[in-house]
Amino acid sequence: MRRILAAALFLPTVSLAGQSRPIPAILGYPANVRAAGLAGAGVAMIGYAGSVFNNPSGLAPIRSLSLEGTLARLPDRSTYTMGSAALRLGAFNLGGGYQYLRLPARGPVVDNLTWVGTGVYRRGGIALGSSAKYVSLEDSTGVVTRSMTTDLGATVALFDIAALVIAVRNLGDWGVSNGGLQLPRSWHLGFSFNLLDTYSNGRLLATVETVWAQNESRRTVLGLEAGAVFYGVGVVGRIGHGAQAGDVGGTLAKTAYGGSLVLGKARIDYAHQTRSPLGRNVHLFGVRWTP
Repeated sequence: MRRILAAALFLPTVSLAGQSRPIPAILGYPANVRAAGLAGAGVAMIGYAGSVFNNPSGLAPIRSLSLEGTLARLPDRSTYTMGSAALRLGAFNLGGGYQYLRLPARGPVVDNLTWVGTGVYRRGGIALGSSAKYVSLEDSTGVVTRSMTTDLGATVALFDIAALVIAVRNLGDWGVSNGGLQLPRSWHLGFSFNLLDTYSNGRLLATVETVWAQNESRRTVLGLEAGAVFYGVGVVGRIGHGAQAGDVGGTLAKTAYGGSLVLGKARIDYAHQTRSPLGRNVHLFGVRWTP
């Protein structure tokens, strides 16, 4: 199974390397731990810095500052990290972040890197956001291929109760060096709904996301978060179910699990994916701080 997953991970890059532009594997990864624990359903989970990757307009609920980071050590000794930050300036929210995947030296690809800068304008419960995104891939010969693209997002939020989101990723594809990369476009429609009062001790939130990705079948992912918080301290568990991006021959698991330890304004996140684009039995850890 591990060989199958490895083949699935590198197949797009290897098959296109000598024919056209390569596809960075990092594009199929869940950007942050919360989304990973929901099987990738992160587009409507707004209000944290990691939204710069999932949905640019998702930064709108941030009232002052948000910081987020992710770390995963993969079974094949690859390392995946993510860092992001966002802040509010008047009617605007600004943010940025990076994703970095360091692969074993013996493979055809050494690393994938993404940088993103995001701006959001909000008026009432409506937010419009746009991101400029830089993506690079270095192969085992030392050749670095680079491209630029954009992401767009729109969010309609009803206080802290619900959010309806539409986002498009990789809208446009401009090669920077070595002919550029192939960045498949995808459309995301998401909805999240708090089933309990957000000011109560209980936590119960449901989300659904449908994705239309280039060269892939339409897929829908369902997610649920539940837990309890008392005096700012508590635990929230999460589960997600649905087809994952880049699934080859149905080899990837459709269910993922995770949870968060709530410590005031901070969240310590964990996610477990049995068979994912990251590999088999992957454990991801992250932290969020939004004062």
